[in-house]
Amino acid sequence: MKTVIDLDDELLDRARRELGTKSKKDTIHAALRLVAERSERAQAIRELLAVDQDWAGLLEDDKTPRGEQDAA
Repeated sequence: MKTVIDLDDELLDRARRELGTKSKKDTIHAALRLVAERSERAQAIRELLAVDQDWAGLLEDDKTPRGEQDAA
């Protein structure tokens, strides 16, 4: 569907840089997708936080280069 709207060029450019998109159309679609999927991401985070896990240790493991993890 085609729609004519006035856009804030500075805001659009900031979104383009943040999203890594090239065209106005791609930027707007990516931004809409990001907002539309926000509740799904929030639910996934809630489910992860509900798991009884030592997340601090997991984060530390993630910071260790792969070669060092294998040696440990």
